[in-house]
Amino acid sequence: MPDQGWDVLSALGVVALVAVVVTAVVVLVLAITMIRRHRKVHQPGVPVSAKISYYGSIAYAVLPVDLLPDPILVDDIGVLAAALLYVGRVLRKFRRNRDEITGTGRK
Repeated sequence: MPDQGWDVLSALGVVALVAVVVTAVVVLVLAITMIRRHRKVHQPGVPVSAKISYYGSIAYAVLPVDLLPDPILVDDIGVLAAALLYVGRVLRKFRRNRDEITGTGRK
């Protein structure tokens, strides 16, 4: 009977380890996706707010100062996902405006 407590504890440890690994992979994928937008963010005419969101989200994910301790990467996921949504929306709007001005939009 005393071994049953250790079984539960080891099972919780495995669940915690899997959760940490999964969140780390999600953060890595989001960070890589954000970094791939580097060239698009640095085009002339892209609003400064998109550049600030780009650098701020990457800095938040990399720097050790977080709202939650580092093994819990939920805050990093939230910051990167929000920045990806915002930067993506700004870049789409920027591309649409540029295409309208130059007349190279899709028909």
